[in-house]
Amino acid sequence: MRLLWLIFFLIPLSLLAQTFPVDAVSGKIYYAEEVLVKDGPKPDLYNRAKTWFSSSKNKKTLNVDDVANGLLIGSNYCRLLVHDGIKDQPFRLWYTVKIEMEDDRYWYSLSNFKIQRETIPEDLVPGENKNLMEPLESLVLSKNGGKLVRKADPFYKSLRDATHNSILALIKNMKANML
Repeated sequence: MRLLWLIFFLIPLSLLAQTFPVDAVSGKIYYAEEVLVKDGPKPDLYNRAKTWFSSSKNKKTLNVDDVANGLLIGSNYCRLLVHDGIKDQPFRLWYTVKIEMEDDRYWYSLSNFKIQRETIPEDLVPGENKNLMEPLESLVLSKNGGKLVRKADPFYKSLRDATHNSILALIKNMKANML
């Protein structure tokens, strides 16, 4: 009996692990949060966010830099290694980050996720375009009767795990820099 209860509680938890938040209107993967910061005046938060934007080894591109309104919007990518069943394949996860600041709080959102396979010299095939970017949703989610469901193939599970972990690490890094 206890074993049945254990299985009952573990299965739903494992199904909920590493799911992406999906915007109900657009169907796109979208991370957003309001973060309260004790003794965080807007100018200080703006400077911390600007420092975070410039701290990456592959510099984030700022599309909007509005100090008066406390708004920064930029894009960047992080590298992923995705196991395809044989070896690890390198990918880039592109994203857009938006940070809006007020005294003692800021809002961030991460959206517009795209996956790009990094070309490896031994994988080059003449005439094949390996630099295409695909929306993350098309690779990790599919529609089943109008409902979004996770793709089941082991490669897609590996891709989901790698992207989800990278996004969570990115959020953790941003929050640490905004303190």
